[in-house]
Amino acid sequence: MRGLRKGLSDGMKGISKKLSRKKKGEKGYLDSQKKVAAIRTAILFSISLAIYLTGYFSTGTNENLLTVVAVLGCLPAARSAVNLIMLLRYHGIKDGDFRKISEHTEGCAVLADLVFTSYEKNFEIHHMAYRAGYLLGYTANSSCDGKACEKHLHNMCAQNALGDVKISIFSELPNYLRRLDQIRALPEDALSAVGETEDGTKTERVCALMRAISL
Repeated sequence: MRGLRKGLSDGMKGISKKLSRKKKGEKGYLDSQKKVAAIRTAILFSISLAIYLTGYFSTGTNENLLTVVAVLGCLPAARSAVNLIMLLRYHGIKDGDFRKISEHTEGCAVLADLVFTSYEKNFEIHHMAYRAGYLLGYTANSSCDGKACEKHLHNMCAQNALGDVKISIFSELPNYLRRLDQIRALPEDALSAVGETEDGTKTERVCALMRAISL
């Protein structure tokens, strides 16, 4: 049974990699993951049903070893279904908003379609941009608590030796665009002031952390 479960797990990972063409932090990632989760959930439940029916029709009763295997197979299927339900709650950034924002992000590292989770709340952030020690985020979700998100991200940065990053989350697009223009206007020597090197090491660390702590 352990070998079967491992085989199913490895097979699902392979299918997920083939279906998911978007990387975390890219526009369209959430929609891509929804499709992957939906297909994965359907396959896993179908496999469990097929195993159960095979055992039932071959023995004439559901009191057989394959029934146990089918029940165990429902565990990863149920876990996948929960993941799908969670993903369905969130939506990626609108094309129009992304185009508007893209006109204001030259020179910034950009992330999109992120969902951060904490013990108390989840935070849907549609767009993020980083430059010269400033990490800005925009959410179109009116129920997203921007201040709580800032606090959560500050804590995550501090735990990863990035406590000097200044974080601001905006719920109004015009305000976000104005702040983006301000950090784009910062002089190049502002980069060295925050420890940025020519290869963008700190930028990479900040972006990698954001991707790592997002769904």
